Amino acid sequence: MSDYLLYTELNDIESFQNRRNNETHVADVILIPKHGLSLVDNLKHAKEQGVEFVILGIPEDIGPRANCGKGGAKNAWHQYLPTMLSQQANQFFNWNSVLLLGQLDVSDLQKQSNVATISDHKLSSLRDLCSQLDQRVEELLAPIFLLGLKPIIIGGGHNNAFPIIEALSKANETSVACVNLDPHADFRAMEGRHSGNPFRYAYHNGHLSHYCVLGLHEQKNNSDTIKGLLDAEFSFITYQQMFVERSVRFEEAVATSKSYVNNNKNAVGIELDLDSIMHMPASAYSATGFSSEQAMYYVNQLARLPQNKYLHLCEGAPDGNEPPNHKSLEVAQVLTQLTYSYLIGNNKL
Repeated sequence: MSDYLLYTELNDIESFQNRRNNETHVADVILIPKHGLSLVDNLKHAKEQGVEFVILGIPEDIGPRANCGKGGAKNAWHQYLPTMLSQQANQFFNWNSVLLLGQLDVSDLQKQSNVATISDHKLSSLRDLCSQLDQRVEELLAPIFLLGLKPIIIGGGHNNAFPIIEALSKANETSVACVNLDPHADFRAMEGRHSGNPFRYAYHNGHLSHYCVLGLHEQKNNSDTIKGLLDAEFSFITYQQMFVERSVRFEEAVATSKSYVNNNKNAVGIELDLDSIMHMPASAYSATGFSSEQAMYYVNQLARLPQNKYLHLCEGAPDGNEPPNHKSLEVAQVLTQLTYSYLIGNNKL
């Protein structure tokens, strides 16, 4: 691994274990990395033990802030862990098939991002830091995809979709198809890297062949974004079509998006921006959107595609400056349920 790619193992998992007698929790049975082994050796060892899925966190909010959005996405991973690890491990799912890899250490980039004040110079600096972040994310994901493991990526901004797609495309030596539950297409101009343009960069670099935005809000995307989608012949089904005009039922829209990426036979990425869920604490709060249950259904249905290769849950922005509260617990619980929805969806393959 490169010197700048620092991997943080989870050393305090014991604090989440067996809070009640005679119960088995996820923390008791989920696999964790072995000290002394490299990232690649840990992944190989996990696969030999029957692991299929790898959970990892990216605690950053550089990308959303580089897109003139608010911070907070750096906190989602740390809020998610105690909730996810304290869930019951029972007959419904085999948690021995999951490796809790840990988090990508981006603390140095995060610290640099906090220095400047709001200005054009700050945006330029943040976008440069976002490009550096891209390199680290791609390098972390590359061996996971090469070994055929399926990562579940938690936290950070939607900017990370670009290096995730790039790593998958290079590993499979083919372009990737993605479905994204999101009010924003994140297909903005290539003006420097940020959370608003990961799919434009992925497409421009030849890594994205098919892209469907599910729940796109017609008033939250600029004309250049829509033109870019149309020029690329990408698909979208708007929120207004589903819930205002009622011309497309939600379940039909999910089935259409699933068929769209299934027909091309390429590797499939499942993307979900938490600001697609109404009232969810996120980088871009939305009073109108999908319910948590609809988001879980979407993830579960796409996970049933045999060529699905990852789940990316981003932009959740709980308050990290306070003890666990309603907002942070809401983000943690929804992320946990989305993770589980993905895992049991894969069981239906």
